Amino acid sequence: MFEHFEENETSNWQKPRGPVTDGDGQICIGRVGAPPMNESTSDRFFFWIPPSTLVEKTQLVTCKSTIAGKLYTFYAIVDEVRRQSRQRSMSSEVDQADGDLSYEPPFKFEGITYAQASILRTEPPVLTAPLERSEVFLASEEDAFKAYGADEVDNPLAVGLIKNGGEQLAGPGFIDLDYLLGANGGHLNVNGAAGRGTKSSFLLTVNWLLLKKAREQEATEPSNPSRLRIVPIIFNVKNFDLFYIDKPSTRFIAEKHLSDWNRLDIETPAPFSGVAYFAAQQPATQLAIQTGRGSGVKPYSWSLSDIIERNLLSYLFAETDANDANFGALILDIENWLTRETVAGDGTVTRHLQGSGPATFNAFVEWVKTQSMEREDNQRDLKSHHTATWKKLHRRLIKLTYESKGVLRRDEQKGHPLELVKGDTADPQVVDLSALSATPEMQRFVVATLLRQLVEARTGASAVPGLIYLVTLDELNRFAPRGAHDPITQLIETVAAEMRSQGIILLGAQQQASKVSDRIIENCGIRALGKTGTLELATPGWRFLSDSARQKVQALGPDEKLIVQDNFREPMHVRVPFPVWAMNPREAVPETVTSETAGKFSDLLKF
Repeated sequence: MFEHFEENETSNWQKPRGPVTDGDGQICIGRVGAPPMNESTSDRFFFWIPPSTLVEKTQLVTCKSTIAGKLYTFYAIVDEVRRQSRQRSMSSEVDQADGDLSYEPPFKFEGITYAQASILRTEPPVLTAPLERSEVFLASEEDAFKAYGADEVDNPLAVGLIKNGGEQLAGPGFIDLDYLLGANGGHLNVNGAAGRGTKSSFLLTVNWLLLKKAREQEATEPSNPSRLRIVPIIFNVKNFDLFYIDKPSTRFIAEKHLSDWNRLDIETPAPFSGVAYFAAQQPATQLAIQTGRGSGVKPYSWSLSDIIERNLLSYLFAETDANDANFGALILDIENWLTRETVAGDGTVTRHLQGSGPATFNAFVEWVKTQSMEREDNQRDLKSHHTATWKKLHRRLIKLTYESKGVLRRDEQKGHPLELVKGDTADPQVVDLSALSATPEMQRFVVATLLRQLVEARTGASAVPGLIYLVTLDELNRFAPRGAHDPITQLIETVAAEMRSQGIILLGAQQQASKVSDRIIENCGIRALGKTGTLELATPGWRFLSDSARQKVQALGPDEKLIVQDNFREPMHVRVPFPVWAMNPREAVPETVTSETAGKFSDLLKF
């Protein structure tokens, strides 16, 4: 039945005790053993390994066992590999050499190596244990798909290569787009420590792969109403790192990194193209702040009339203000007082800043200051609000307008609001938030304005059928913290819970999922883990992970992820291709490549 890899030995006892192949070419690496304390169960089994065979933790294996006259195949993942000597105790090990490190005993009693494997799947389905002496095989690519349940994926997208031990790979690792883009679920959330978690690079890879798929379908099936339509919107939250994703990366080395892309059937990966960049408008000019890119960055800002027309006033204030019922009531009254609504013949409601009130933010601040002065309630434009509440609003507005860095236009009646709605597949749009890091309220406001815009675009009568917005947002804990109830958190929760079927998909990330709104995390159809710390993994949200998966997460490399999907039997361990685009300005290939540097960057520039 089996053939040894090497058959040049003359006697049986001299033959190498290593892996053998069966008649189908499968590599047998061990046999099931079930002695006391190591019994096989319907969840796990143990198998012994011959001396010349290497088996690694995290490898995928199959076990074929004939039970009651029927052949069953067990698909499993190696949880641990153990080595056991034939001595009864460590003291016996020492006594064998009499404590002499240089002593070599004349007779050696070799120990044994065995492994523990968790069963992921059985074909045909059965809840029983494999029998002792059953052969254990190294999993093939097809076996790996079946082990995780990826063979049941209806709408696949390869996001990496399945890891099968330390260096071995077992083919592409597929996620099911039905769980990402709204059919059976929606949204992707990535958790990982700062730096080594490589959350942003993984999210950008998913954006790149989806955009590539959409462009291919657009080219081959332009009139197909069911083709994939993607609009990537990416928030930059750290420095201006993501303002260079259209530049080749100096860290990408074709000889080292290209093969991973090739195994995903991508011959020539390239940086993003046609990217539109947006940054906060400078306070005194019509230009965007300096980002290091030179020209081509568009400014964004809002005037008072822009805020009222888009019903955004409540998003300007923080969680502590939203929890103050008196403050919230005052904001609602002011918004109603400032707003004039007109109804068109088709029922469409249009909002305007009413003409008799303040026309700019400076005028608005002065008006609130006047209302906050000690005076009789009947002398105010709005009645029934306490003076202390007016004074609180005045303080908040002064802080917002002076610290907004030009995002709120103090003396102008029109700003440059973000307008990112598209009618079909579009190139990425990158919106900077990092310049507003000193004012978290403004960062949250910008995110809320965009999400509100997308919700209106996807729920109105003019919504484009099948169009999907991919909103990439890192540091989710800052925008929708756990336990918060402010309007912005509620808006993001609404997007997570209700908008995936309407075409708004959140690609979120954070260092600690336990700090993010539970409603957002629980509504993610796919979750990914980069290297994550033990304190975070000890929180209740990660209780579903097995002990071996927890250990694996703590040891992941920067290019590795564990993918969790509802129909996966175990988190899929994948290696993600190295990004060909720059992840920060230091990695970007220079605009002008001289003769001295042309050789260094030749592999990058050919893409």
